Amino acid sequence: MSQPDFLICMNCESPCYIFEWKNGEPTEVFCEACGNEDPDDFATSEDLDAMTEA
Repeated sequence: MSQPDFLICMNCESPCYIFEWKNGEPTEVFCEACGNEDPDDFATSEDLDAMTEA
């Protein structure tokens, strides 16, 4: 997967543009809205769409 333009914070659902991407996943992320920095708490818009369809 190529690097997305933004990630979505799963805590507050805000788009996040400050992140590092390596091997198809985020390695460092920062949500300016809520301060979340845990890469496991972020998803791409495609991942979020797949979660809501299931």
